[in-house]
Amino acid sequence: MFTQYNHETGKTTLTKLAKGGIITVAAVASLGIFRLTAVKRIPANTVGVKVSAIGGVQENTLQTGYHLKMPFIDKVYTLSTSVQTKTMEKITTQTKDGQWLNTNIDVKYRVNKEKAMTVFSNYTDLENVNNSVVSPAVQRAIESVTGNYDIYDILGNKRTEVYEMIDKALKEKFESYDLEFVSFTITDQDAGDEIEAAIKNESVKQKEIDTAKQEQEKAKVEADTKKVQAQADADAGIIKAEGEAKANKAKSDSITDNLIRMKEAEAREKHGWVTVNGAGSVITNKE
Repeated sequence: MFTQYNHETGKTTLTKLAKGGIITVAAVASLGIFRLTAVKRIPANTVGVKVSAIGGVQENTLQTGYHLKMPFIDKVYTLSTSVQTKTMEKITTQTKDGQWLNTNIDVKYRVNKEKAMTVFSNYTDLENVNNSVVSPAVQRAIESVTGNYDIYDILGNKRTEVYEMIDKALKEKFESYDLEFVSFTITDQDAGDEIEAAIKNESVKQKEIDTAKQEQEKAKVEADTKKVQAQADADAGIIKAEGEAKANKAKSDSITDNLIRMKEAEAREKHGWVTVNGAGSVITNKE
């Protein structure tokens, strides 16, 4: 029983058990209210910014985890620090030679944790960052680059250089707004059918020129190789002739009068005297 009737007073009162139950329920409810109003959880890749009705925006950001706040006085806003992607289409800019260029681009960036307080103070949330900062920053960065190049350079042989300059310009723009630039991808650039056809034809011509130059270089290398080989063969012939001449000279120098007389003596000893008549007959007289 949770109630008790008093016959003397005619009143009904709660029992101790009922009172204890009420106290328990009240305590649990109070804890629940405290949990909802006095504790704030900051998820991963997010920072919290505490704003007090009394002191305004607090200086230090709240990192990942649970944080206490004054119920009904403090309010905690969260700001994601994960990589964000901003897709922009048909960004129209003018080139150095007066042509119009439409660019589609994906830009990746994030809020720097150390600068999150400044970003929140200036823009409150990422939606405002996208609309008030990223879009105009990307537009101005691309304009600052395309204005320095002709359309044929942007879409042709200087494309890589142009991309590098856009990358540099985006980094500078984002840093000026306390944002961290990550990367960008140009998904399409359109200057109109006429310009693109001209660029395609120019590319074909350039390829033909490059091919002709390569063939000329190849022919030159082959000719130089043959020339070097011919010179090497000539040098080898000279060296061989000089070697033979030296050998013959050495052989000639080695034939002396004494050597001749010795060879004659050896021949007489072996074959006897040999006499040649005028008629061509040979008479041998062996002793």
